[in-house]
Amino acid sequence: MGPRAFLIVCFVILSAAVLGAVAAGVLLIERIVPEAYGNLSEMVIVYGGGLAFLLIAFVSVLWAYLDFAIAQPLAALVGGIQTVIYANPDYRIEIDDSHRLGSLPQAVTDLVTQLGLARSRVDEAITDATSRVEVQKRQLETIIQDLHEGVIVCNLNHEVLLYNRRALELLHIGGQLGLARSLFTFTNRQPILHALGRLTNRIIGTHREVHPEGLSAPFVCATTDGRHTLEGRMSLMLDAEESPNGYVISFADNTEKLASLGLRDRLLRESTEGLRGSVGNLRAASEILSNHPDMPANEQAPFKQVVMNEADHLSNRLEQLATQYRDVITGHWPTSDIYSSNLFNNLLRRLRDEKNIQAVMTGIPQWLHGDSYTLVELLDRLIHNVSRHLGVTTFDLEATGGERHIYLDVVWAGEPISAAALDSWLTEQLEETYGRLSLREVLEHHKTDVWSLPYDSGRARLRLPLPPATQTATRRDTMRRSSRPEFYDFDLILQRVDSGDLGDRPLKSLTYVVFDTETTGLQPSAGDEIISIAGVRIVNSRILTGESFERLVDPKRVIPYDSVKFHGITDDMVKDKPPIQVVLPQFRDYVGEAVMVAHNAAFDLKFLKLKEIECGLTFDMPILDTLLLSVFIHDHTTKHSLDAAAARFGIEIRGRHTALGDSLVTAGVFLRMLDVLEARGVRTLNEAIEASNKIVEVRAQQAKF
Repeated sequence: MGPRAFLIVCFVILSAAVLGAVAAGVLLIERIVPEAYGNLSEMVIVYGGGLAFLLIAFVSVLWAYLDFAIAQPLAALVGGIQTVIYANPDYRIEIDDSHRLGSLPQAVTDLVTQLGLARSRVDEAITDATSRVEVQKRQLETIIQDLHEGVIVCNLNHEVLLYNRRALELLHIGGQLGLARSLFTFTNRQPILHALGRLTNRIIGTHREVHPEGLSAPFVCATTDGRHTLEGRMSLMLDAEESPNGYVISFADNTEKLASLGLRDRLLRESTEGLRGSVGNLRAASEILSNHPDMPANEQAPFKQVVMNEADHLSNRLEQLATQYRDVITGHWPTSDIYSSNLFNNLLRRLRDEKNIQAVMTGIPQWLHGDSYTLVELLDRLIHNVSRHLGVTTFDLEATGGERHIYLDVVWAGEPISAAALDSWLTEQLEETYGRLSLREVLEHHKTDVWSLPYDSGRARLRLPLPPATQTATRRDTMRRSSRPEFYDFDLILQRVDSGDLGDRPLKSLTYVVFDTETTGLQPSAGDEIISIAGVRIVNSRILTGESFERLVDPKRVIPYDSVKFHGITDDMVKDKPPIQVVLPQFRDYVGEAVMVAHNAAFDLKFLKLKEIECGLTFDMPILDTLLLSVFIHDHTTKHSLDAAAARFGIEIRGRHTALGDSLVTAGVFLRMLDVLEARGVRTLNEAIEASNKIVEVRAQQAKF
């Protein structure tokens, strides 16, 4: 009952009581003084009725006042509080100032305000906590998804709560594992229950603090079909009250590992017990021959034949066992795809502190497969041995692609290393490697060998063949689009044949900077800008990969989506990068006095020329265009894109449609062109410019038709 209803009931009862009192007075007079009832009753009715009317009127006025001054404000307070609690937290209670509730409305208003603030703070805290939990959840999901081991989280009912992609691969499940499904749908039951029981006993026994494995335990189980053996660890999860509420298992497929252990046991057994019979026969025959030197030749023949047969059998069997053993020890070595420039950079950092050894990375980087750490250790030791053996202090490091292998070459000026010297080096141990491996064991783990041979006039090399990478496609390779169209500004690309002192020098003796740009679009005169520029230096017909130039540029405009699809560079990637006014002078300093080379050079050169005045510099050095040279060399075809030229010259394409990647491919194409140009009578820079100009003039004539 509300306050207003309560007051109404009270005053109705009071009014009824007044009327009842008057009626009771009339009845009382009638019984006590019957003879005077007539006159007295009239008086009682008149005066009592009047008094009752006055009392009822007073009660009504009092009720109206209390209703207006107290009951209605209280009802308004109640309604306002309910509105704040259930409907609108920002609602402000409004009460007429004529109330007689004193400071209660203000106190309620202050209380509601504080409640709103508290609720806002709680909401903010919840939102912030939820956001942090979401971030942590995403981080955890990312970490779990990228783990090499399979991970599955289960509750105590063995229902799957979380898993990663690797778990699907190891369990050989297509699609999804299925949340809330039983783990025992995919694995056998008892090993999991046994490991969980061990961990639960540690909780009950309260000795987990001193247990060396804490709340984790190893297990070995199998998939339900029995085809794969899984080995891993189980870790118990505890709630706030230190009671177990689930577990995490991480595991790997050790089927092949266990099989290889079995094979190693068999090989060991065969290398001892399996060869005992042949060794016994060989020993018996040799003892007979040794103890009876005067035995006639016809009687010695069978024993000699036994010696020969058993020796051949032992030799062949030992070779088979050695091959099988080599397959075993190399089958589980931790190898991965490696980019040769990363491998060589690690090696160069090692050699940087050597005062008497200098190494330069050359050539086009290649993807290969191996163990980066042991390969760096191997190459480092071989380089030091070559330096001590021949007194050589300068080396080139180059990766070369072949049909079946990627070749790592260490090149120096001098003679090759003899096979005997190289073979003696392979017995040396690498102190820092796993198990102090020898150089030969590192080669065996990679199923390869190393040899020394002449490289070119006056130079030699060590060559190490390795398998190519298992996964070579990069994100930008998969985003490859068609090449940009040929671009001609005939005034830009048509050059003077007289190039000063450089003009008469042989092409192979010059220093070049092969460069490329990525842009927001294909119209430099219409506002498109450079967003990436890169270059690589060629010295003495060597691509100096370690001296490359690569910068991202803030174009101060939005990069169109169609361009992003082409080169993969987004607005976020260039957001905090320096503008072209900073980058272009740096690139000009990098070029120096070198001859510039580009594919479809007029396109890139147009962007550079438009920025010359703004940046206060000039690009006035000779420029060779591999597109024009390709047309000159292979005039039988119309396919002269960078991809087509690279395919013709056998240059493997990596990082296509990145400025540095295209620069490296162009550099490889250009170096292969030099011998062909020389065969066509183009030997000097002036002759190369003249040949290019002829192609430009032909294209200019074609453009008129």
